[in-house]
Amino acid sequence: MRLFKTAIVSLYLLIVVSCKQKTSDVNYYNLPKLSSDLKIDYTNSNPLLEALKPVPETAVFEMKGYSLWDPSVIQVDDTFHLFCSRWKEADGWDAWKKSHVIRATSKSLFGPYKFEEVVIKPEDHPWATAGIHNPKIIKIGNKFLLYHLGIPKWHTGFLFSDSIEGAWEALSESLIKTNNPSIWVHEDGRVYALGKFKPAKKDTKDGRWDAYMRAFKAPNIMGPYDVVGDNKNRLPNDFELEDPTVWYSNNQYNVICTDWEAKVTGIDKSVLLYTSKNGIDYSLYSQIPLWHRNEPTPMEGGKTLLLDKIERPQVYLNKQNELVALLVSATKKSNSDQGIIIVRPVEKFTP
Repeated sequence: MRLFKTAIVSLYLLIVVSCKQKTSDVNYYNLPKLSSDLKIDYTNSNPLLEALKPVPETAVFEMKGYSLWDPSVIQVDDTFHLFCSRWKEADGWDAWKKSHVIRATSKSLFGPYKFEEVVIKPEDHPWATAGIHNPKIIKIGNKFLLYHLGIPKWHTGFLFSDSIEGAWEALSESLIKTNNPSIWVHEDGRVYALGKFKPAKKDTKDGRWDAYMRAFKAPNIMGPYDVVGDNKNRLPNDFELEDPTVWYSNNQYNVICTDWEAKVTGIDKSVLLYTSKNGIDYSLYSQIPLWHRNEPTPMEGGKTLLLDKIERPQVYLNKQNELVALLVSATKKSNSDQGIIIVRPVEKFTP
């Protein structure tokens, strides 16, 4: 019996060590060879990856018959409000272009979340009459701002409210001319924003459709918004992205996004981090991916979750601007037709 117990303990330690190596040993990953002059903050490790924790079962939010996408959470008093886009699962994946916005609540950041209401439908919007997608919720002064992608114009819409429960008032036109932006409002009201743009094919190295990052600034949330630096890609080494989320801490801008076309990690749409002191010149935090679909996602209690898609990474910060949760949109391998929301705990982290 003693030998049996010793063997079990040894096996457990082997598993723990192996899992640790997967996160901290750069040689574990089959990474593409990058330019030798590329600035990388951490070449042999990824401290943010080490800070990720297993997902509580309550932190997986799904609704029967619907796909959920684009999570964004804000705390008001003792309640966490999760906003996301939603569409009927039976309508197929392309129905995201006809999505609407919902709100769910929980007393814990990590759920369980309860559906509360449909926040806004396309038919109730002045110009996003086909679909309202990728909502993000922030508070500016005494106002709540819910900004989103508006379809069919594919512009960014602003919805304002005095209460997290609405009613919401939509601006009649888009103020920032970019697709799927992420906005950071400094304490003095200045705004820094990032968005995705598609250059002309003649401006790309491989001649294919590319997804590059452009930066903007404004004196306040109402603009005007001007391009920061130039109109070129803010990411280094001709890298591409999808779904950026930006925040400011440690005297620098930090951007979580996905690796479009797998140029950095070799894994399509894996989650990455970039940093910049001036908001113009960005460096790669680590080539090791933060989260990707090729490995099981660890759950509390020792279980794992097999995912087919991991997209739309979003951060949740505490009052000290420390990262304490990483949210993603995902699909399970067991049902790749239904979008779900995952809120993953992070050990208090500052890049």
